[in-house]
Amino acid sequence: MEITHLLSTILFASEAHKDQRRKGSGGAPYINHLIEVAMLLSKQADVNDLYILQAGILHDILEDTKVSEAELIKQFGQTVTSYVKALTDDKTLSLEVRRQKQIDTIENAGREIQLIKLADHCSNIASIPDSWSLNQLEEYLTWSKKIATKCFDCSKGLKHEYLSRFRLVGLAQQSKLDQDLGLGY
Repeated sequence: MEITHLLSTILFASEAHKDQRRKGSGGAPYINHLIEVAMLLSKQADVNDLYILQAGILHDILEDTKVSEAELIKQFGQTVTSYVKALTDDKTLSLEVRRQKQIDTIENAGREIQLIKLADHCSNIASIPDSWSLNQLEEYLTWSKKIATKCFDCSKGLKHEYLSRFRLVGLAQQSKLDQDLGLGY
């Protein structure tokens, strides 16, 4: 049954990411982000494809945990693993190079990959650390919007969700700038 497979994926991811916390949102358990990505895929993009939902939950597992590609294939099959691999950053590269590589490749990625990437960015921009400087925030938002914009055609619902969250972050950014300049009200 598909629900059993989805729940097994959540359990697998929760074990693999058990010691990780989000940078923003008060250090929430990392699994919350992965569940949110799957929820956004389901709710905003009407995704009911098990493989896409599983890959959404597992999208960071190869780059952020000790789980190997072989283990992922054994547990979830070639299709899910291929989606996860397409979303995995090469952490041997600098952040700048990794970000540019994502910008360069996402437009030609399959719809499945674009859906997961856009849901991931929806989740990420909603939990930006308060400790980031305005420069960090601006650099991240500029990059995120470049990625998201290239994925907008994959889902009208995710596009609207991203833009809504982006606007909220923009308001928070302006408020932070006002405070930094002593213009707080």
